[in-house]
Amino acid sequence: MGVNLGRWITIAAALAVSLIDVAPGQAQQYPDRNVTMVVPFPPGGTTDIVARILTEQLSADLGRQVVVENRGGASTSIGAQYVAAADKDGYTLLFASATTFTTNPHLLASIKYTLEDFAPVAMVVKVPFAFVVKKDFPAADVAAFRAYALANPGKVNNATNGPGSTVHLMGEVVARGLGVKLQHVHYRGAAPAMNDMLAGVVDSNVEALTNTVPNHKAGTYRALAVLSEERLPQIPEVPSFKELGYPGIVGATWFAVFAPAGTPQAVLDRLSAAITRIVKTSDFAKRMEPIGNQPWPMTPNELDAHVKGERDRLGKIIREANITVD
Repeated sequence: MGVNLGRWITIAAALAVSLIDVAPGQAQQYPDRNVTMVVPFPPGGTTDIVARILTEQLSADLGRQVVVENRGGASTSIGAQYVAAADKDGYTLLFASATTFTTNPHLLASIKYTLEDFAPVAMVVKVPFAFVVKKDFPAADVAAFRAYALANPGKVNNATNGPGSTVHLMGEVVARGLGVKLQHVHYRGAAPAMNDMLAGVVDSNVEALTNTVPNHKAGTYRALAVLSEERLPQIPEVPSFKELGYPGIVGATWFAVFAPAGTPQAVLDRLSAAITRIVKTSDFAKRMEPIGNQPWPMTPNELDAHVKGERDRLGKIIREANITVD
């Protein structure tokens, strides 16, 4: 039996057009079921709280439930690897920390993901840091601290939350920016480091804003400067390192949303727009303030550039300081 070639060409062309039309239609229907937000930390911590506040509001915006799923462990890499291997459809997202992409690649040889396995969606918040000293440290300001540290090389100690932690790296940023040597004392987490800081066992520490504000105001330790671009409204009397002439001493940890690479662009755009709307609201800012977080909206391109810049900057410090993890 003969084949009508013209008829088959017409059918094939119509089929191709119909397939092209499917993708936009699917994207417009997104989401048509619940979305999972993987938080690579245990439940109950500050990160989990921020993620749940965001997903509560994102659920209302999308018209579908965005459900938090905690997959903590291995410095966020367990959750990140899970999302990297998920379907590229926008129904499994990652609430990533700065650690996930900026320091893990340099410190953890076992991770099975890269930044290129993800598509940036939206920045959510940053957590500002302050450089603090024990209440009786013999320096009233940064200039006096620097002079003391230069006169006593290697004798000023600095508490960290553990080798390779964000606080450890920010301590290195401070030391290098001031041109001084700090003797890092590594603790197993923030709580024991904080306890020894309050007891005056250690001289200095880089602290998150949420801990700095009450202790600085109570006088249990003193904040000499913040690592933000400008002063913070919660402690407006404390200058930034930048205004003191140290523009390189900046840093904050942050949290952002990512999707698996290859997720349809229309879905990414829908998520990015929704999250950015939420982050810019006064209600979201009000709910972040008690836990020391600041809304930090960015476009996906800005987020991508920021992550890559911090990955390179902190990677250089890790290599030069020969920082390793146990």
